[in-house]
Amino acid sequence: DIDYKDLGEKLGMEVITVSTILQPPGNVVTLHRDTFFQINKLYPDDTRTKVRANIFLEDWKPGHFMNYQDENLEWQTCTHWKQGQGFLWDSNHLHLSANAGLVSKFTMQVSGFLR
Repeated sequence: DIDYKDLGEKLGMEVITVSTILQPPGNVVTLHRDTFFQINKLYPDDTRTKVRANIFLEDWKPGHFMNYQDENLEWQTCTHWKQGQGFLWDSNHLHLSANAGLVSKFTMQVSGFLR
């Protein structure tokens, strides 16, 4: 069970959805922006800022990485993370994820409205 309220307080957001992604070796999530399809479907008239937290569920392993645009639109590469670390972004941030390693990569996505 997930305590959405507690999770939201820790992330500074009103949590609407939580999902996990298992990214097997050789899998790539190509360059994209999050469009918040499910939130827009549930709350079509809500104009609050939608955000997604991407949280790493395990420590980094060789071959796992993420590229993303920071707030200055500069490209960053993320590796060597620790379990529980992650990112919070809105629909303006381009990003991608790849697993060029030998073991699966696990992340949790928490989506909702910025507080």
